[in-house]
Amino acid sequence: MAADEFDEVGGHQAAYGKDDVTDMNNVQVACDSDERSLSSRFYRAFRHYSRLLRDSDASEIAPPEQKELEELIQQLKEIGAHVMQLRLFSPNEELVDISTTDLKYLMVPYMLAEVVAASRDMEKRLESLRQALVFWRAFAADCQRLRVGHQDDYVAIDREQEPTDPASKREEKIARYKRCKELDEKVAYLFSKKREDLGDEYLWGAGSSFDEDMERDLILMLLRRAVASVPENITSAQQEMPLLEMMMARGGPGAEPVEVREVREKPYMVRIQDRSELQRLYREMVFRCPHPLATMSIEEAADLEIQEMREKEAERMVREAEERAKDADRWWDGDRYGAKEEWEDEQRLYKDRDFDEFKDEHPWGSGNKMANIG
Repeated sequence: MAADEFDEVGGHQAAYGKDDVTDMNNVQVACDSDERSLSSRFYRAFRHYSRLLRDSDASEIAPPEQKELEELIQQLKEIGAHVMQLRLFSPNEELVDISTTDLKYLMVPYMLAEVVAASRDMEKRLESLRQALVFWRAFAADCQRLRVGHQDDYVAIDREQEPTDPASKREEKIARYKRCKELDEKVAYLFSKKREDLGDEYLWGAGSSFDEDMERDLILMLLRRAVASVPENITSAQQEMPLLEMMMARGGPGAEPVEVREVREKPYMVRIQDRSELQRLYREMVFRCPHPLATMSIEEAADLEIQEMREKEAERMVREAEERAKDADRWWDGDRYGAKEEWEDEQRLYKDRDFDEFKDEHPWGSGNKMANIG
């Protein structure tokens, strides 16, 4: 074997040529660059999301504006699309196989659901809740596969109706409330610890006394807390959707109430067992173009512009012909010689006479209030 077919890479002999090693290094640099860009975008999106929705005091004082929500939705969809393109998560890997650096991106579907469900546009709220249901269930499916979260939460997510027994319903809510409160306290402590050590609680990564184990615990607690909130979010959305459907059937928000037949269709649901369909819906929503797609080709658009220009030119020619006909009818098509000129001279005379009267009534300087009249 030729000598140039071997090269020392990191102290080990590899059976690759020098060009192959260079190509691999370039690919590795590109991947690292993509991951750094993705990490910085997630940092900005999570910070924005926390300010709008996680900070309960700020959200109660000033609800988020629709424009801010739409901008954050677009940022999260771009991050979700990038995560799928990089294939950071495999359906065959377990939780221990996922690095701490990538683990936080499991939060993207949940954040998308929360931001979409917070939409204040009543015209689009019904569709927003339908999308939020898909995002919540996609997030829950990933966490259940990785065994993150409490099993009782997945049972509540998967069932079609809430328990009719008031006692069991109350016990379930109390148990979930205790879990959420405990997780909130731990998350708040770890965020405060991160802020003390790194100077920024939303700066992802380990450093100083905040090691990688603490970073992983923080992300896992955020995931467990998110899973615990999904059942109530889904229930609330499913209860609101029939009311929104009735409102849209009456003509939308602000329309006069009319008699509407009762709709007996089941609420919009996506079963968690159908994971392939769930992933397909999630992928379609994430990769959906945020701008309206073109409905015609460039040639059709050019033909339409040419047709509009011809119509405008034809209208202009008709107006000019009407003005010429009107002028010819008024002055007998030039049979009365000088009639038009005499009319114009008369109009000019009246105008000059009116101006002379105005000057007589308003002498020069009469409007100057600052003059020394005394």
